[in-house]
Amino acid sequence: MSMVTCVECGKPLEKIPAWLAGVAVKFTCEECRTKHRTQVVILDELPPLSEESTEGMDVIEREEGLETTSLEELAQEEEKVAEEEDEEV
Repeated sequence: MSMVTCVECGKPLEKIPAWLAGVAVKFTCEECRTKHRTQVVILDELPPLSEESTEGMDVIEREEGLETTSLEELAQEEEKVAEEEDEEV
């Protein structure tokens, strides 16, 4: 099996398992990655959806006065119900 090498400089990447050498992925060593940083673009806002793109989507409206419940609150409520059932027995 061949060793995985950096696509930029050809340096062997010892921490990458050798079986990944056959995968169609380009690996870059840390040194080359810091030399040739890829700029990341972060969008503050996504563009609005056009009416055409929302066509056929189901729209779910939030009911007035409806409260949201966290998973932690649900878990606490389940524990409370289980304790009450145990007391009844």
